[in-house]
Amino acid sequence: MIAITGIGVICPAGINRENLIRSFLDTQTGIAESSGFGLPYAGLTTVGEVRDFVAKDHIPVMKARRMSRFSQFGLASAIEAIKDANFDINDANRYRVAIAVGTGLASTESTDKFYEGLLREGPEATNPILFPETVQNIAAAHISMQFGIRGQNITFSHADISSELALSYACGLLNDGLTDMAIVSGADELSAAEFVGYSGFNVLSNNMMPFDRKRNGLVLGEGAASIILERKEDADKRGAGTYCTIAAAEITSYPALITSYDSGRESMKKAMLTALAKAGISAPGFVSACANSTDALDRLEADSIRELFGHAVPVTAFRSYNGYFPADGILRIASTALCLNRAIVPAIAGLKEPMEGCGLDLVINAPRTVHTDSALITSFSTGGAAASIVLKKEA
Repeated sequence: MIAITGIGVICPAGINRENLIRSFLDTQTGIAESSGFGLPYAGLTTVGEVRDFVAKDHIPVMKARRMSRFSQFGLASAIEAIKDANFDINDANRYRVAIAVGTGLASTESTDKFYEGLLREGPEATNPILFPETVQNIAAAHISMQFGIRGQNITFSHADISSELALSYACGLLNDGLTDMAIVSGADELSAAEFVGYSGFNVLSNNMMPFDRKRNGLVLGEGAASIILERKEDADKRGAGTYCTIAAAEITSYPALITSYDSGRESMKKAMLTALAKAGISAPGFVSACANSTDALDRLEADSIRELFGHAVPVTAFRSYNGYFPADGILRIASTALCLNRAIVPAIAGLKEPMEGCGLDLVINAPRTVHTDSALITSFSTGGAAASIVLKKEA
């Protein structure tokens, strides 16, 4: 049994666990207008931006000044998570600690600046300090260097299930006895290039309103979250607190266009059903949906959840608080673990009138108190991949 013993979050709705919970209780979204990241662009002005983040408050200043925003988010969340777990990484255990990170696009801003300098000034003049920040695994590298970790270090970049793959891999390492503790992180940053790229697919909007009948696209976001995983018996031996356990992590896929979801919902339903079966439950206490306010995903996900649970299970959607970014899976898992622990299910921010034929028990207007011992997190990606995670709270 794998336990979550530490959580760190850096996101638009809160730069630490308590601020994030406060946003959930107040139904206060972190999505707002911005003048950065090349905005306004193509009528877009709204983002899920991590505001008031001062890197040196979390990271040694000499390190922070050489790091991209993506790396800063990832490392800051990992530092908070390790501190929360009260886990001391030392010479006796540093080879038994692993790192698994998920990211969609990593630091596109660093990549843009490096190649802009190369093209404008030539190879002798471009800034070489930027180059390390252009690679996908740089956040994992910074986490490793910060703590002197010598165990496995891996980064997944697989669109919207990048973080879920990192989680699944880390659970495998722990279950196989190949590591004793794993730091699992998911991070992405906003950049002007992202708005140009996503705009080309006509999926962006200024209003994030999952499952709403007036939804017309997603709002881009950024941030990071890290969770600390340990075998439950190991955590108990050292007297560590446990938020909950990972009862199941299931990954599936089905052929679909790279810009489309699995329209037949085969991968979605298979992932959810298999995860629930592995967890030994027929229905979760609540669902943390991946709804992103697009017409296609919200409809497919609503149909899948309704087919499995009808109107019997409360459904929330954390992307309504932080916007969408590809590696937000760990942030949604961390949010779910915090809420499961506090017995609350946040309202879906921005949702006013459920879409036609939704048929789900959507949490609207105010959070609910829900005393339950399980929750299901769903993740569906363009290209047909899907993931479902079941969390369980100990009695």
